[in-house]
Amino acid sequence: FFCVDCGEAFHSFCVNAPILSMTASSAAGWRCPNCKICEISGEVPTDELKMLFCEMCDRAFNCDLLDPPLKAAPDGLWVCGQCVDCRHCHNTMETMGVSVKYWSTDIEKCYRCGGCNSVDDSTWAK
Repeated sequence: FFCVDCGEAFHSFCVNAPILSMTASSAAGWRCPNCKICEISGEVPTDELKMLFCEMCDRAFNCDLLDPPLKAAPDGLWVCGQCVDCRHCHNTMETMGVSVKYWSTDIEKCYRCGGCNSVDDSTWAK
């Protein structure tokens, strides 16, 4: 792997990158741990514990900026909206396409089709 920002080379195993689930465009746009930024804002949040990492593509997201917003990482799988291949609506619920703010806990259900139903109530931002 090569970081798209700094150009440094990394072994995928050493940085725990999900190489088997990444698309070619995800791998080409991969950022190393030192260069990770929120894909929504383009910045690193002041509280780095607010960053969630997609388990399919390894992109980072500030949980305060997600739709629906979270105050903490949910238990189990967390994937960004771009990595969800909804088997129910086939990603057609949004006329403008899948927002970078969307997410799910199920790679086969977008959040509008119930992909977030397993999230504990204490995890939601209010």
